[in-house]
Amino acid sequence: MNSYMLEPLEIDLNAPNGNYEVTVNIKAHSDTVFSVYSQNRYFHAIDRHISAGEEAELKFIVNVCDYHFYDCDYCAVPGIKISIASDGDLTVTAAAQPVNVPTVYICGDSTVTNQPAEYPYHPESTYCGWGQALPMLIKGGLAVSNHAQSGSCTAEFMSSNLTAFQDKIKPGDYMVIEFGHNDQKRAELDAYGGYKSNILKLAAIAREKGASVIVCSPINRIIFEPDGTLRNLLGSYRDAAMEAAKELNADFIDQWKRTTDYFETAGPVKSWQFFRCLGDERDYTHTNDRGGIMIAKFFAQEMLVANGVLAQYIDPELLNVEQIYADPGDACENNDALEHSKTIGLVNVPEDFDADITGLQK
Repeated sequence: MNSYMLEPLEIDLNAPNGNYEVTVNIKAHSDTVFSVYSQNRYFHAIDRHISAGEEAELKFIVNVCDYHFYDCDYCAVPGIKISIASDGDLTVTAAAQPVNVPTVYICGDSTVTNQPAEYPYHPESTYCGWGQALPMLIKGGLAVSNHAQSGSCTAEFMSSNLTAFQDKIKPGDYMVIEFGHNDQKRAELDAYGGYKSNILKLAAIAREKGASVIVCSPINRIIFEPDGTLRNLLGSYRDAAMEAAKELNADFIDQWKRTTDYFETAGPVKSWQFFRCLGDERDYTHTNDRGGIMIAKFFAQEMLVANGVLAQYIDPELLNVEQIYADPGDACENNDALEHSKTIGLVNVPEDFDADITGLQK
C-alpha cells in the first residue's frame, strides 16, 4: 500500500441520516496515486493510479448514521465526508443522491471498528478494523454502517451503540455480530454464558425488525508459542459463536479459523506485517491497514463460499489474498507477549490455555 505525506483533501456534503450514492470526480494535474475514503475512513478506492491530464469518476454507497459509543454522548452525524489522499495535484468534486438500498449494520469491537489515520500516513502503523475495509469489496446496492467500538463487549454495545441504529433497521437489512476480545475480560460474559446469550439477543432484535443475521467468530490474536503455534485464547468464544449461529440458523463466518490458519502458516515473524507496528512497538491484537483489508477479504470470501445472505453484493474480482509462508528458522519474537497475555485482564480462558490449537478448528 502507498504511503501519503500530505493531508487528504476533504469534501463535506450536508445530508440527513440515510443511504446515498456518491459520485466523486477527480482530475489529475500530475501523475499520482490516490485513495478515497468516506466518513470515519471507510475504504472505497485504494492506491489508484492516475496520470496528469486524466480524469476519473467513482461511484459508491455511503451510509449516514448517528452513533452512540459506550461512555460517550449520543453523536448526531450531519452528513457525508469524502477524503481523498494523494501526494499529487488533484481537482476533486463530489455529489450525492439518496438511494433506497439495504444496509448492513456491524456490531463489534476494536478489531472491526473504523479507525482514523494520521498524516504523514503509513499503512503499517495505522490501526484498521476489518469493517471499515468492507465497502471497497462491495460491487453496489448495499450500504455499510459500522457501529463497532474499541473496547466494546456485547453487553456494553447493547446498552449504548445499538441505540443509535435500532430504530433504523428495516426489513431487508443485515446485522453482522463479532465480539469476544473484551467479553473475555468479564466473568459474566463467559463464552457459553453471557457472551452467547447476548449474541442471541442481538440477533432477536435484528430479526424482529425483519433483518438477516450474520454471526462471526472473533479474529485470533497473534500470540505465538515458542513452537510457532498460536496461544489458545479465543477458541471457546469461536465455538460459542458457531453454536449460536446454528441455533439461529444464521450465516456463520469463522474469522477465528481463517486468521488462525493464515497466521500460523505465515509464522511469528511475517505475521507482524498485518498488525500495527510502530518502530519497536508491536500490537498482537489490532490489525493495520494491510491486515484490516485482508480480514475483510476473508469475510467476503467465506460469504461467497457459503452463498450467504451478502454474497450477491460482493465483487469476487477484489478478493485475492496471497498466502505468506514462514521461512525456515523463523523464530518467535514475542515471548514478552506470552507473559503479557497473562496480565491483560482475561478471566475467561479455556482449560487448554497453553494447548496447541493447530488443526483443532473444525
